[in-house]
Amino acid sequence: MLYIFTETETFTECDLAGLWPLLSEQRAKRVDKYRFFKDRKLSALAYILLRYALIEEKGIDEKVEFEFGPYGKPFIKGMPELQFSLSHTAGGIACALAIFPVGVDITDVDDRNLDCVPRAMNFFEQQAINRSNDKARTFARLWSMKECFLKYVGTGIDENISCINFSGYHGDSFDYRSGKMQVINDEKTVTSVFGSELLPVKYLTKIDLFDFLIGEPQNGKLAFA
Repeated sequence: MLYIFTETETFTECDLAGLWPLLSEQRAKRVDKYRFFKDRKLSALAYILLRYALIEEKGIDEKVEFEFGPYGKPFIKGMPELQFSLSHTAGGIACALAIFPVGVDITDVDDRNLDCVPRAMNFFEQQAINRSNDKARTFARLWSMKECFLKYVGTGIDENISCINFSGYHGDSFDYRSGKMQVINDEKTVTSVFGSELLPVKYLTKIDLFDFLIGEPQNGKLAFA
């Protein structure tokens, strides 16, 4: 399933303190390395969404830790049968959980991102952006598709990103190479996810996240961290 959280602007330091017990020691150390609160909360929330997903789908209520592939792709330590991908940006967080390899990216719809067009987009994608009535959204769509695919294959963003061409692909879902691409448009963000199957999408609120920490378990899956 794909989980999306877009209430980042209203997420406060008090909120982070309330959810802090859900973080693993490994994740807490990573969050603490960030100087600014805006970065700390995004890093923490990405992990919190994974905790939510594991409880919701697998009944796993553990402070999981990560191992990393040669290019930095994370895996859940001791759970090779599960695949996940995390992404965050100023406007939201995305988490994909599956039993097959998956990559996800969430990108802000922001005119400032257009500075990246010359180095990130190939000739055909640049043409598509130039012709668009909403250049920032078209860029966000193309960028998120590129990044989620590269996260799926496990290499991450590199100098070859402009070689991938998504200019001829339209719609909310389509086949690409050996998998399926999904694109979800929200007011301020575009989220793309790539895997062998389409994923159901679930939007989460701050209340949903706090219920996992302080709410009463209703289905036997939930437990206090």
